[in-house]
Amino acid sequence: MSRVDQTPHTAPLPRTGGATGVAARPSSPRGRWWTAFALLGLLGGLWALADPVFSVPDEPAHAVYAAAAVRGELWAPTTGIDTTVTVPATYADASTAAACFIYDGTVPAGCAELFVAQPGTAEVVTTAGRYPPAYYLFAGSATLVTDGATAIYLMRFLTVLVCAALLASAFLSVSERRSPWPLTGLVLACTPMVLFFTGAVNPQGPELAAGIALWASALALFPPPGPAGARDDAVLRVAPRLVVRCLAAMAALALIRPLSVVWLGLIVGVVLLARATGRRLVALLRTRSVLIGGLVVGALVAMTAVWVLARDALRQWSRPVDMPVPDAALVSVSKLDGELAEMVGVFGWLDNAAPGLVQLLWIGAVAVLAVLAAAVGTRRERLALVAVVAISVVMPVVSELSSYRESAFAWQGRYILAFSAGLTVLSGYVLADRFPDEIGRRICRGLVVAAGVAHLVAFIGNLNRYVHGIDSFWFLGEPGWRPPLPAWLLIAAFAVGTAAAVAGLLRRLRDQQDPAPMPAVPAG
Repeated sequence: MSRVDQTPHTAPLPRTGGATGVAARPSSPRGRWWTAFALLGLLGGLWALADPVFSVPDEPAHAVYAAAAVRGELWAPTTGIDTTVTVPATYADASTAAACFIYDGTVPAGCAELFVAQPGTAEVVTTAGRYPPAYYLFAGSATLVTDGATAIYLMRFLTVLVCAALLASAFLSVSERRSPWPLTGLVLACTPMVLFFTGAVNPQGPELAAGIALWASALALFPPPGPAGARDDAVLRVAPRLVVRCLAAMAALALIRPLSVVWLGLIVGVVLLARATGRRLVALLRTRSVLIGGLVVGALVAMTAVWVLARDALRQWSRPVDMPVPDAALVSVSKLDGELAEMVGVFGWLDNAAPGLVQLLWIGAVAVLAVLAAAVGTRRERLALVAVVAISVVMPVVSELSSYRESAFAWQGRYILAFSAGLTVLSGYVLADRFPDEIGRRICRGLVVAAGVAHLVAFIGNLNRYVHGIDSFWFLGEPGWRPPLPAWLLIAAFAVGTAAAVAGLLRRLRDQQDPAPMPAVPAG
């Protein structure tokens, strides 16, 4: 017998496929990415079809700037927050096209005039013309091949592709951990509000997806603390694909919105606070892709910062308020509960809140995850969790108090969601290292199912608001708006897509468990 034959085989035996005894073939990373991309693209695309044209916050302004950007209008004349651009005449009335139903949830969307192509060009004012142009150059390409409502839907679908790609990469990062918790944390980070903006002409969607992707991939770059994280191979080995996912998310945040660079810095800072070690940082800094990618991201951040300052892109709406600072602080603090609801789901122009069931399920699930993580985390991890919560509470108040005399209280929960969503992702990584497997899998399955139910209820409630108005419901009256596809078909497709996503996640949760130690079996 050769030397190799005498060596005991200590690797775990492959799982068998039930009674057949055939080894299960785990899906490849590429296959998992494409599956996640397809499901996320389906759900985001259905949101894009379920929302009437210009029913998404600020969508008219973003659509006008996108049409202008691809035609070279990147630095058009600006007065205050208003930029005047020359675009196809179709967009001349974009700002008023949905005026009959936005802000009033009782009015179905059918009152709006059809958004159809018009000949010629027109000078149009947009409030988005000072923003970094990368997203608008990409989305606006749709207006070069089509016009009218078709162009709006095509711009939405282009946004869906970017968001689905970023979130699929986040899924791949968390699915590489042999624990169900990081995946569950990612699921809870993707609130209904995230999918709502995934299917919109608005850079908010890519910002949210990029922030979540950076949380998921950056935390995966750092091995867990303790004996398992102290091994040389775990500390010194750097997965190239993981680095690429981090850099892609960082590049997106560096380019997408005026405040995105702030979220980029805060996310990196909290991740380093929670998990970084000297040896791991040295290993990362010795990696060529990290060095080159870091320089590129740094250059993008600098370029965006210059653009934001030069174009005064942080200037808010002009809505002066004369109020003492203590009173203003009370007003700003009193808005925090509403901003929390907006992170979960307040759709339309803040006129279409997700049903109470959605809010209860989501906030309760996030609380469960965060409390468990705080109970078992290290001192640094707990400090990082507290930092996420504290920044999410304090920053909106500070931002509003710094500008309320000029722009009133303009902050919305979605503005900071790219950062705040990290609470659940970080909690998932904390729990991955030290929570009992069997109990953990049961809790994770429950949270994933609850999230699926919440997504479906939110989608149906949103669609009903536009078809019937919030005071009516299905089959109780004639529809006041007809989406591009029949409402029943959109709901059925979303239910099937959600069920497929939940089933796939439950299967992945079942597979993401530490295999029981196997006895040594002689080879051959």
